[in-house]
Amino acid sequence: MREDLERVKGWQSDIDLLLKLMKEQHYVYRSQPLPAELLAKAIDLKENAAGFSDERMLTELEKLMFYMHDGHSYVLPTATKRPPAYCLPLRFYLFEDGVYLIDADEPYRRWIGWKVEQIHGIRVEQIIEDMHTYIHQDNQHTVKWFAPTVMRFRGIYEMYGLPALAPDMVLTLKDRGQHSVAEKIEFVPAAELRGIPKLIPSQLPEAPPAPLYLTRVSTHYWFENYPESSMLYFQFNQVRDAQDETIAQFSARLGRALAEGHPRLLIIDVRHNNGGNLGLLGPLMAVIQEYEESAPQARIVAITGRNTFSAAQVFISLLDRDTHTLFAGEPSSSRPNFVGEEGNMFVLPWSGATGNISTLYHETIPGDDRQWIEPDFVVTLSSRAYFANQDPVMDFLTGRFLDQDQD
Repeated sequence: MREDLERVKGWQSDIDLLLKLMKEQHYVYRSQPLPAELLAKAIDLKENAAGFSDERMLTELEKLMFYMHDGHSYVLPTATKRPPAYCLPLRFYLFEDGVYLIDADEPYRRWIGWKVEQIHGIRVEQIIEDMHTYIHQDNQHTVKWFAPTVMRFRGIYEMYGLPALAPDMVLTLKDRGQHSVAEKIEFVPAAELRGIPKLIPSQLPEAPPAPLYLTRVSTHYWFENYPESSMLYFQFNQVRDAQDETIAQFSARLGRALAEGHPRLLIIDVRHNNGGNLGLLGPLMAVIQEYEESAPQARIVAITGRNTFSAAQVFISLLDRDTHTLFAGEPSSSRPNFVGEEGNMFVLPWSGATGNISTLYHETIPGDDRQWIEPDFVVTLSSRAYFANQDPVMDFLTGRFLDQDQD
């Protein structure tokens, strides 16, 4: 009984400290009162702490961070001083036609490629819709990006009636023959969460080789020149200097390739770029602007997606502001102007809950109140295209700008 009382007091003290940190550090709320709804939710959470598991409490802290209304203020679903959090040994992805399993540990790999219809009897669509009301976000596409990872964690399903510390849970899946089956899946200890995993190639054994955009996702930046089609493809995956080549050095090499090859089409793919150090963008922007000025008949197209975030959002905002770049793919997970800064991490002393509070405002395009940069060419990814290792965005762009030019 004493242990339970100490646990409740511990969580309550962490909640009080979290509110204090929000008020002192957040870019908006250090000069404004914290939202009344946030304060009311915090009071309710303190009163209900005894009835929630530690994993549920981490979810509830994240629900408090939602009221910061930005994509960089969050609480992680694992904590260093409490028992380990548990998750499903599965990896989900939200395609245009629903949520599918794209990877899994054994013995569940046989389900890769199957559609997820329900989790613990709740429609997946409802679970994702609910996340729009409590997952930290810049816009609705942030939730598309975060949801498949958040859905793995056991703690959120207490909200839907799953008993605390349940050893397993039932998922309703639709196999590739369109037959629905209910499968019980055991939870496993969750590894430390270090960002949202980037998309991987199709794991189906019969899938053809990976498409270009999924071949070198872990490489910070690289390009391929296609002189026969007068195209240069540049993939920008992280706004950080690589160990063997800085962004400035890479930009100079990219600039030489553009000057020597005179491509009619420059594709800049930032679908996997979740940010980094925006102070490194200057040399790259200079190269792109110089290319545009030297080749006014050429086209620049940036491919964006839900994983385009933070410093990568600043990059595409600069492209939008300072060049005639066209955009294709899906909208990014952030706005042209946004509150957000990584690196202001905190650890709550009793639970070890870890998170971040945004301290800066990035205004790349003054006065721009768009929630995202809408692509000129909206091209989404279906489960069928993904599992067949196809890239519908590149297929569209080459058909639009290269095949057309050759006719």
